[in-house]
Amino acid sequence: MRGKRNVWRAILVAAIFLAAPLRCLAAESSGHESLSEIRNEIHQLEADRARDLQLMERLEKRVDQLESENAQLKAANAQIKSDATEATQQVKTLQAQVESGPNPKAMASAVSSYLGTHSFTVTGSAGVGFIYDQQSSGYTGFPNQTQNDFFLDWEPMVLYRPNDWMMFEGVMSAAFGQSGTGVDLSTALFYLFPFDKLTLAGGLFDQPFGDWYEDQSPMWVNRFVTAPLPYGVEPVVPPAEMGLQARGGLQWGDLGQDFDYTIWGGQGPSYSENVLGAVSTSPTAAANKQTNGKSMGARFRVYPFPLDANLGRLELGASTYNGKWLSGNWLTSWGLDFAYLNGNLQARGEFLRSYRQMPNGLPQDNREGWYVQAGYFLSDLKLPGAPDQVNQYLSRLEPLIRYSGVNQHFVAIDDVKGATGIGLGGVQVGFIPDFGLNGSPALFAPHSREVALGLDYWIAPSIVWQNEFDIELPHAGGTFVKADGTTVGVGATPNDHAFLSQFTIGF
Repeated sequence: MRGKRNVWRAILVAAIFLAAPLRCLAAESSGHESLSEIRNEIHQLEADRARDLQLMERLEKRVDQLESENAQLKAANAQIKSDATEATQQVKTLQAQVESGPNPKAMASAVSSYLGTHSFTVTGSAGVGFIYDQQSSGYTGFPNQTQNDFFLDWEPMVLYRPNDWMMFEGVMSAAFGQSGTGVDLSTALFYLFPFDKLTLAGGLFDQPFGDWYEDQSPMWVNRFVTAPLPYGVEPVVPPAEMGLQARGGLQWGDLGQDFDYTIWGGQGPSYSENVLGAVSTSPTAAANKQTNGKSMGARFRVYPFPLDANLGRLELGASTYNGKWLSGNWLTSWGLDFAYLNGNLQARGEFLRSYRQMPNGLPQDNREGWYVQAGYFLSDLKLPGAPDQVNQYLSRLEPLIRYSGVNQHFVAIDDVKGATGIGLGGVQVGFIPDFGLNGSPALFAPHSREVALGLDYWIAPSIVWQNEFDIELPHAGGTFVKADGTTVGVGATPNDHAFLSQFTIGF
């Protein structure tokens, strides 16, 4: 029994030993399966994490995109509000413009935009005046009569500039004067601007001689109503020319120290008759071109004071004009002039002389003239105790004085007759004034002198009410020359007084 038990025990022990590896193998096999599952779960988790990261990145990009779109929408909304506000303001402005009518500045801008580089400007001047001339006596054989008349002159100027290097200027004079209404062409010329310091011009122009015809003769520029005697009814130098000119200038020193020149040539001088003392009728008409030669002239001006010297503005000029007027007979002339501006003071003057050869052995026809004038603005005048309005009126006043004279041995008697009313309906009314001309017989004296006292009231820089009192002081002597060349002594000459009042506007 005991042996069997031992056998069974041995068998049991062997079975236990044999069963233990099997359980270990089973447990090991189960552990391998769990590790594989864990690894799979880890891989799954990693895959899920990668997907989550991609999703987060896409979400972040979408958020950024939405924020950008939101900012753009806000900016667009702000712009829409701004545009709406601007449009509302423009509508209000347009409504105001419609209600107030056309705006000149806007019209000018529209016209300028339409024309492109073309520019068309109308400017000029106009004046109306009254002249009282006390003609106490006249020359022997000439009637005289005290005159008091109204006159009108309108001088529109057209400026047309098709481009930067070309311009046209034309000036007409429409007047109600001695013989009623009349129209005259004063100037008409083309300008070319090839360089900054050179200007070329051609056409009908005021004589650049001296400082009067070209710069001072416009009615609202001239401080007086009348012209100084050397540029009046018996001019020493022809007043106009038909031809070509070149002009330019340069700065030779400090700022304000300048120099300018004008050189011109033209049809040449001509006169009313081929007698001594005949008045100039330049420019020469084409009908006289076979007997009248051409002319040449030059003017040079220098400004010696620099602006920072505070010495005012001084202009010194010299001019010459020479030409053949009849079959090779010469006219030679020269002149010196000055102009000085310093604060409220303005002064200017000139001396000029001409020598004209005569045909058929006649003596030379020599003439000379001069004038000097000064004016002072009362802008700084303050009367103690006077109301401000009175001082304001006084500050617009400019008192003036001018002394001028002409010397010439001869005067053509037909030119004097042309200034009178002889032949007007058979009525002899004496010497007749005209716009800017007091009509005094003394102006036609061979040796005339005149003192002019002026008082201007400046409403604006180009609007002025001018008053002038003329005192004629001619010297006795001289000779009247008839059309056939015979002469007669002038004898005693009248000493007249004249008053002129003129309202002038430049535009």
